[in-house]
Amino acid sequence: MKNNYSEKSKIFFDSVAESRYGNSKKLDKYILKDIEIDDNTTILDLGCGDGRFLEKLRDLNSNNVLYGLDISEKMIAVASSKKIKRCKLTIGDSNYLPYNDGSIDLIVCLNSFHHYSTPSLTLKEIKRVLSLDGRVIIGDIFTLPIIREMINLYLPYSKSGDYKMYSKKSLDKIFNVEGFKNQKFSIISPWLFVSVYKK
Repeated sequence: MKNNYSEKSKIFFDSVAESRYGNSKKLDKYILKDIEIDDNTTILDLGCGDGRFLEKLRDLNSNNVLYGLDISEKMIAVASSKKIKRCKLTIGDSNYLPYNDGSIDLIVCLNSFHHYSTPSLTLKEIKRVLSLDGRVIIGDIFTLPIIREMINLYLPYSKSGDYKMYSKKSLDKIFNVEGFKNQKFSIISPWLFVSVYKK
């Protein structure tokens, strides 16, 4: 039987929606210090979870438009309860982004990309909705090569919907196929990295 990572992710994140699972203050702080946004910058938090990063983005600028998308209905319910101004939240799949072509200037994807079992389809959608000079910020789990290989062997049996842990090389490879160029890669803790791509 086919391994349904999306359904596993939905069930898992519905179950932890009230727990702050996956939140990382260190990741948030590192990304926020480099983000430059104005009233016209449209931002999508892909895999937004409980909306904690969208709240912080709103604190940076009170006027620009924010979007949040997550596969978990319960996560979106928690995010909605925060009543973030000028923020549209949607239950959805990363392979089918409900946004117009070229309508998003910046996409952030924090502790989420390793759940996407068809990353090439997700990247085609990301490319479609990004504006001409749009950027993507991936913040995700960093592991040493030997540990990463062992984890990736185990992931098909995991109940959390994790699909693959990435190295810089493997992440660059799938982004490059869609024409994205890596602008910056940083290991920000023993377990976290941030990688920035430009369209």
